[in-house]
Amino acid sequence: MLLLLTLAMLLLPTPSKAQTAPAKHFVMATDAAEGFGYRYSGLIYDEAFKRLGIPLEMTVYSLARRSVLIEQGAIDGEASRVYSYADAHPELIRVEEPVMTFTFSLFTAKAALRAKRLDDLPADTLAEYRRGIMLCENTLAKSISAERLSSIITTEQGIKKLLAGRSDVFCDIDVYVFETLQSAEFKGIGTVRKLFDIISMPTYPYLFKRHAELAPRLAATLKKMKAEGLMERYRIEAERGAAAGR
Repeated sequence: MLLLLTLAMLLLPTPSKAQTAPAKHFVMATDAAEGFGYRYSGLIYDEAFKRLGIPLEMTVYSLARRSVLIEQGAIDGEASRVYSYADAHPELIRVEEPVMTFTFSLFTAKAALRAKRLDDLPADTLAEYRRGIMLCENTLAKSISAERLSSIITTEQGIKKLLAGRSDVFCDIDVYVFETLQSAEFKGIGTVRKLFDIISMPTYPYLFKRHAELAPRLAATLKKMKAEGLMERYRIEAERGAAAGR
């Protein structure tokens, strides 16, 4: 009997590397599959998560879709949001180290429109913003009536509506608009111009609450990368990509 029991134990499958579950990827979302912001954040987070020893997956969703998914815990983090984003999203943890500074600006295709601030805009101005950019939404809502304020999903849509005369001004992150204007679809069209800047602000990573313990570790890693000069190097590399039209 003892011999049979020993043989049975020997025949049981033993754990192996092939049988162990693979490490779960940390899903960090951004809102564009190309362009300066995508390249810059990709370089930053690839290095940061490598140092943390955590497998990383960068994925792309619109800003509005990102908000829904992270509130549900369906994704793990957002690459870049303004400081006040936490006020409207209590389920999220802000990583207390900024990653990128963006300028939020107003654009137009109307040659006759001249304005240096929101108060200079005519009362009948039709304004749009890229959905999910709360700074644009909240800022425009202070000066533009609700029936004259709307949102679109992509930068491309915003530019097209300006060119078609279906909106007078469009609010977005300026680097996204400039890059889109250099794409094959819009290159050579010189009628869209920046009207004025609203504000330049640093942006921060955000994590779903289950990753609260990771937030200070990621902040420390990002801070160390800055001290090493990596952030500036990555910014220059991302800008070179934009100039090359990649």
